[in-house]
Amino acid sequence: MSSTSRDRHLKIIDAALLGAKVVKDASECGPVLAPLKGVAGIVITILETVRDMKTNKEDWTTLVENLSIQIKGMQDNLSRCPTPHSTSLLLAVNSYEQKLRNVLSNVRLASARGPAGGIFRHRINKEEILQFNRDLKIFWNDFIREISIQTHETVYRVEKDVNKVERDVEKVEKSVNRVQYGVKRVEKDVHKIKHGVNRVEMSMDAMGDESHISKLTPVLGATGEDHDICLYGTRTAVLGPIRQWANDPTTPQVRWLTDVAGAGKSTIAKHLSTEWKEQGRLAGCFFFDKNRPDATNKTGFCDTIAAQLANNQPQLRSLITQGIKEIGPILSVGPFEEKLQKLVIRPMETVSLVLVIDALDECNERDRIIILCHLLSCLSQVPQLKVLITSRPERDIVQLLDTYRSRTESLHDVELKSNRDDIAAFVKHKMRGLVRSSELTNEEVDRLARRVNCLFILASTTCRVVEDSPDPHVAVEELLNPNQDLLRDINTLYSTILMKACKANQDGQSSTSKTRELLRVLKAILAARTPLTVSMIDSLLGIKNTRRLVGFLSSILNVRSDEVVLILHPTFREFLEDPGVAGLFYIDMTEAHTLMAKGCLETMKRELCFNICQLESSLTFNKDVPDLDERISKYISKELQYGCISWLDHIVNSRGTSHDTEVDVALLRITKDGYLLFWIEVVSALGKIPKAIKGLQDVERCHLEKELKAAINDIKRFLIAFSTPISKSIPHVYISAIPFTPKQSYIRQAAESLFPNTMSILIGCPENWPEPPQKWIGHTDAVISITFSFDGRRIASGSGDMTIRLWDAETGQALGEPLRGHESAVSSVAFSPDGRCVASGTWDKTIRLWDAETGQALGEPLRGHEGAVWSVAFSPDGRCVASGSDDSTIRLWDAETGQPLGEPLQGHGDAVRSVAFSPDGRCVASGSEDGTIQLWDTETRRAPGEPLQGHEGAVWSVAFSPDGRSVASGSWDKTIRLWDAETGQALGEPLRGHESAVSSVAFSPDGRCVASGSDDSTIRLWDAETGQALGEPLRGHEDAVWSVAFSPDGRCVASGSYDKTIRLWDSETGLALR
Repeated sequence: MSSTSRDRHLKIIDAALLGAKVVKDASECGPVLAPLKGVAGIVITILETVRDMKTNKEDWTTLVENLSIQIKGMQDNLSRCPTPHSTSLLLAVNSYEQKLRNVLSNVRLASARGPAGGIFRHRINKEEILQFNRDLKIFWNDFIREISIQTHETVYRVEKDVNKVERDVEKVEKSVNRVQYGVKRVEKDVHKIKHGVNRVEMSMDAMGDESHISKLTPVLGATGEDHDICLYGTRTAVLGPIRQWANDPTTPQVRWLTDVAGAGKSTIAKHLSTEWKEQGRLAGCFFFDKNRPDATNKTGFCDTIAAQLANNQPQLRSLITQGIKEIGPILSVGPFEEKLQKLVIRPMETVSLVLVIDALDECNERDRIIILCHLLSCLSQVPQLKVLITSRPERDIVQLLDTYRSRTESLHDVELKSNRDDIAAFVKHKMRGLVRSSELTNEEVDRLARRVNCLFILASTTCRVVEDSPDPHVAVEELLNPNQDLLRDINTLYSTILMKACKANQDGQSSTSKTRELLRVLKAILAARTPLTVSMIDSLLGIKNTRRLVGFLSSILNVRSDEVVLILHPTFREFLEDPGVAGLFYIDMTEAHTLMAKGCLETMKRELCFNICQLESSLTFNKDVPDLDERISKYISKELQYGCISWLDHIVNSRGTSHDTEVDVALLRITKDGYLLFWIEVVSALGKIPKAIKGLQDVERCHLEKELKAAINDIKRFLIAFSTPISKSIPHVYISAIPFTPKQSYIRQAAESLFPNTMSILIGCPENWPEPPQKWIGHTDAVISITFSFDGRRIASGSGDMTIRLWDAETGQALGEPLRGHESAVSSVAFSPDGRCVASGTWDKTIRLWDAETGQALGEPLRGHEGAVWSVAFSPDGRCVASGSDDSTIRLWDAETGQPLGEPLQGHGDAVRSVAFSPDGRCVASGSEDGTIQLWDTETRRAPGEPLQGHEGAVWSVAFSPDGRSVASGSWDKTIRLWDAETGQALGEPLRGHESAVSSVAFSPDGRCVASGSDDSTIRLWDAETGQALGEPLRGHEDAVWSVAFSPDGRCVASGSYDKTIRLWDSETGLALR
């Protein structure tokens, strides 16, 4: 909390205390305010207690303000009411007093410290404080209602007296006037009370909106804070037409400003967004930026725009709040389309605003296409919205936005006088201080302006070089030297800046060593997964001169006020990563990641320790430690946080360099010396256990020495096995996990060497991690469907027990809890191509999408089928889900929004049991109980040919070959057939060998083999070319095999069975894999 906010908090409490004490004193002076004596005393105690609270001060401030308003309102209203007060009014005051006692007990509990120094402290969160406000509002409303009743009764009695007096008006004229005056005064007081009630209610509503809007997670720095606006009087030839477009309702809703890198697009976007914000017309802006990983994707786009929309347009806050409520608990991971629709588009349907999206090319290609497609499709809902987009002319963006291209002239065309004038004005403005101090002449500035070729980034970088030079005159002469031609392009200037920096940094040492030193810092900046501060770079690289080195590069690097170091323009990053232009300064990113991996490991070795957060008790979950965030900030340095989160990623990206051995030695040392136990403490505190498991899996797939690979595998299995207790409680690394870890485990042995008195399990603890089981047990009913993730590391399974499970493909361990939400058997599961999502189809007629990392359901179930859903499949690009149902139809769904894509595909005469996409995504194959296979064009939604006929029973399974030329089908008639996907002709004779219905078929990744699963409890492998069976049936299941799948590397076949188990088989030998 800032000092300003703290002072405001204390002033509000002190003022409220003074008011409450005045009420208490007044309540002791007579019967009118006597009912408030207890209320005032409790309020005083609450305020005195809250004054010393260390957490949630801003939230308590709101409660304090409401208490002050309410007790003052009670005093004012009771003082106007005649005595004795009605019983109902006294009961209302008493109820309010009782509620205050409840609040007081909670406040005292929150401030109390237990014998362990606070480990038992109860922390009241924002929602609980809001609930106190809501509860008090209810009892406050009861009091106001009773006040109104008593007031009306008073008015009624007075009016009755008036009627009586009017019968003898001549006698009591003065009395009547007094009564009438009293009536008017009472009515005025009633009006004031009602107005006060309305204000309280409005305040409560505003508090509710604020609490919901605070749940948004906008991307920090994505609103253009680091960009400048245009110099006054420049860029008018560009700004003018865009302003006219924004003001003209007849112009297209979208305007795309595109040009080469460094032309000044972001400056224009910042200038206009600032201007429109001042005019009250800005919806929001989003500046994509490769310097910030979270500003290079779609994840935080909607939250960032919605947060600005709520701030810029307060009248829309309630609509945004409504959207947040509708999305519910999946707000942070909800589908992009749903968030765009409910948080951004719908609130703006009736207002005229402008949305600014800058540097769209710096968003990754997949996400920027999603953003554009969904945004463009929503424009008809917001006819008054204007959208300004800037980017380089990347091919995919051109395809979608070419019709919206701004017809403004090129921003860097040297032939245009307006561009030359703008650049000249900019250079003169930047150099004006040097001219005033006589360090430069106007003639030199004019020559400089003419040489920068109307490219904004070249002009601005050149100006910074001159400004930073100890002798600006010499700098200008060097830059303008025709023999060197340093200003011919931005890359030449970058090379010049770097060479000068190396020369300035020599300090008596060789230029080679100083160049290497400078490049180390640049490597850290380029490879960093999140922006680093000066001190973090020093610590990670083990140096002390980052500030000095960065100072030499102030013309191309920006050190923010928080000391975060950023590259000023993406063209510098591109220069460094291009060996053809960078030359001596080329940075190999694998070497950069090697450097950062070593830095992370050294930092972890240096700073990790036992009980790093200094927790006093092991009995409290992480979420219940009231000051965990403060402990993390105090005891875990920023560089250690970075290292613990990013070291695995850096190791993966460093593979293949000559420095692998150095990293491996450091990594092996850290695994043996117990540091990874302390690392697990940190990732538990930071809530990054799932990310750590994924990172270990990535590292394990790299080329590693045998011993190191075993150590990484051991740590991975430890985290998978104990992820639940470790994620919930840091101390349970030692309490719940280590005692049950196999005795020969690296991590167990490290723990015992560090803590010889750790609790030990004497009987039943295994020596080693168990081998992967021959059969995986976990489901309580038939395993109906299985599938591998595209990286081969996980298997998803759907079961008759109505759950989906995720498994580690190597160990057979279940990953987390089952995914629950369906109301009937899960008949089909499919991974999205990127592995982030799992689709499931069930007999409850719905499809669901799940976050494969967290297990959370993504949005509501997909509804539309009128019968059980038997099969689901993702399209190769992950944008579409196909489903087949008992209602004889196939449906296509938008994987992002969950919306159906067009009408159902109809043509089968019975239930559709299986669907599959072709590898190019242009075709969907479907197998039906009507005995046919149908091929559908995904563009036209029609079947271009006749059904494929040949089976003598229901077709239960279909699959495309990897090259898309063949389709395999399995049938109730006990056979498998292969078909030409182009002609629909059967390829050879049916494949016979099973003794019962064939429930599932799958092609191997190389297309040479077909696997089949059957009701005869066996799996068979077939030569896809000859149709011959490959060896004997694979036996082991005790009941029907309902599903088979090849691993992505083709070495393994997985099978799911009615016997409730999953088995893995070696595809070469046919042997069961342990």
